[in-house]
Amino acid sequence: MGKMSVTEALKKVLDDEHWMRKTLLGGVLLWIPVLFFFPKGYLMQLLRAAIRRETDRGLPTWSASESFILGAKAFAIWVLYYVLPALFLWLAHLNRANPAYSTLLTIGIVLAVLSTLFLPWGAAVWLSTGSVRSAFDIRRLLKVFGFLGEYLDVFVRCLLLVVFSAGMPFAGFFAAMACMQLLGEVTGRYVEQPEAKD
Repeated sequence: MGKMSVTEALKKVLDDEHWMRKTLLGGVLLWIPVLFFFPKGYLMQLLRAAIRRETDRGLPTWSASESFILGAKAFAIWVLYYVLPALFLWLAHLNRANPAYSTLLTIGIVLAVLSTLFLPWGAAVWLSTGSVRSAFDIRRLLKVFGFLGEYLDVFVRCLLLVVFSAGMPFAGFFAAMACMQLLGEVTGRYVEQPEAKD
């Protein structure tokens, strides 16, 4: 199976009959900080659908309750992924005048980069198993090295797509939906089957 191009991912969003309504809703909610969980959760719905190869039938329907729950869980995972890097960066800040500064700063930056790289894969593992704990399962996370080339290719393309649309909430959300298609297409071939949910 050939890899999906960015153009194909964008087209899959446009193929949905209600793509504009869904994009506008996500873009509007992104402007309201207290409602951030909803668009984040919708993107998780889309990633899960892409992993399951369900997006050929169109984008998922917005569900307020499901979007909020998935968004809250995704935010919690994001926070936990960055706790350790933030701790080392904070310690580096406190030790600016000490010889340990460079070491702490380097460790913090390396951990932040690794967290950023592993986070999309961790989200895919969580959504495929239904277990938030699986997003932190080292054994599962290390499986990304079995298809690292494909994963990094998609990661970089998504990063460029998001950077290109940065500062434009509607275009940004549209780009994020395309990224979920790309990530789901690749990770869906390697994640494990669903198990017990939490």
